[in-house]
Amino acid sequence: MKKEYLILIAVFVAVIALFTSVYGLSRSPNVSASPITSWSSQMQYPQIDATSFVDPSARVIGDVTIGSNVYIGPSASVRGDEGSPIFIGDGSNIQDGVVVHGLKDPRVVVGDKNYSVYVGREVSMAHGSVIHGPVFIGDKSFIGFGAVIFKANIGKNCVILHNAVVTDNVNIPDGKLVPAGAVIDTQAKADALTEVTEDLKELPHEVVTVNKELAKTYKS
Repeated sequence: MKKEYLILIAVFVAVIALFTSVYGLSRSPNVSASPITSWSSQMQYPQIDATSFVDPSARVIGDVTIGSNVYIGPSASVRGDEGSPIFIGDGSNIQDGVVVHGLKDPRVVVGDKNYSVYVGREVSMAHGSVIHGPVFIGDKSFIGFGAVIFKANIGKNCVILHNAVVTDNVNIPDGKLVPAGAVIDTQAKADALTEVTEDLKELPHEVVTVNKELAKTYKS
């Protein structure tokens, strides 16, 4: 009987180790489950790839999936406890003081699944920006310092400059530039945006490259 018990314990430990290696799941105070609520009958834990880094002062809560090589900086908050699920794609970065959250009911549809917030691959969310679902952000876009994205779809390869606001269910086409401080709250304003200028085209890639290295070195 004792032998069988020890085998069961060993299997359990192995399963937990495998799960942790795949998802990087932590029960540390800053990575935690969402509570049971009137809209969610069970606790949901974040799933974080083992190659990604979450700063000890950041919070990741609830139904959140974080892909590989993601950097989450100091005091950032990714909360999948109201609007969920939240998805952060491979190679993206969530910098200091960023808030990622969502309203309880509205969703964006990606493939055949609904999300509160869906962030594609190699997206940068710079210091102090707010990403509040329902939101979709396409691959390789840049969200600048203090920008607010709420009830909006951002295409691929866009640059949203500092303190801009994009809201009210607008769709920003691929490759567009939102100027610093602009308020884009109608589709007419979104359709009038110009292409990302030559001097800014390399910015998203440069920021992603730095933050990927930070994720790697902080994990080492």
